[in-house]
Amino acid sequence: MKLLLTSSGFIGSTLEKDFWELVGDRKNLKVAIIPNATDPIEWVAEKEGDPVSAYVARLTRGNDVNYGKGKDYDYFKSKGCEVVIVDLKEDSAEVRRKLESVDIIDVWGGDGNWLLDWAKNAKLDTYLKEILDKGVVYVGASAGSCLLTPDIGLGWWTPEWKSDHIGLGVVDFTIAPHQKESELAEKVQKYTEQRKQLQTIIDFPWKIYLLQDDQAIKVDGDTVEHIGEGERRSI
Repeated sequence: MKLLLTSSGFIGSTLEKDFWELVGDRKNLKVAIIPNATDPIEWVAEKEGDPVSAYVARLTRGNDVNYGKGKDYDYFKSKGCEVVIVDLKEDSAEVRRKLESVDIIDVWGGDGNWLLDWAKNAKLDTYLKEILDKGVVYVGASAGSCLLTPDIGLGWWTPEWKSDHIGLGVVDFTIAPHQKESELAEKVQKYTEQRKQLQTIIDFPWKIYLLQDDQAIKVDGDTVEHIGEGERRSI
C-alpha cells in the first residue's frame, strides 16, 4: 500500500518528492480526482428546533463545468497524466469502474462529514482497500487524508451528533490536520484529554498524528513515516 496523507496537499512543498517516490517509475499515468469534500453545501435543520448536532448537509447547487478542475488537476495534466474526475454522487458502479482503472487516487480536502457520507454511499468502504493493496497510490489532503482513518470524530464527535464519524479504516491511526507549531504542546494535551473522553464511550485505541501544513503521513508497505517540515508530534 502506498499512501501520502497530507494536511494541505503536496504540490510545491518538500512532500512532492515523497509523492513521486511512491509512484516510482510507472509510465502513462492515469489519475482519479475525487473533489466531493469541496461540494457547495450548507448544514441545515431537518425540522424546526433541531439542535446543531442533528443538522444535515444539503447541496446548494449542482456541479459546474469546472468541477474538480483545480490546482491538482492542472498539476497532473502538466505532468502528462490522464485525469478523470470521480464524483462520488455518480452511480456507485461507475465510481468503482473509474477507480479500478487508475494509478493514482487524489482526494481533496473540505467537509469531511460530507465526503465520508458519499464515500460510503459509493460503497468505497467495501473495496477501496483492495484497490490500494494492489499498488494504486493514494494522496489525500485534510479531509481526504482523514477519510482513510478508522474515526474522523476526534475534536468534535459526541453521542448526540447525528453525523457519521466512523472512517473507512484503511489505516490504523488517526490524523489531526492543520496544526500550528506554536500550539503543538497545547494540542497534544487537548487531544490526549479528548481521546480519554472518547474511550469512555467508544473503542478509540488509535495513535493520533498531529499534522502541520507541509507535513504528511507516508505509508509504503509496512513502513509508516511522519514526514515534512517542522516539529512532528503524535500521541
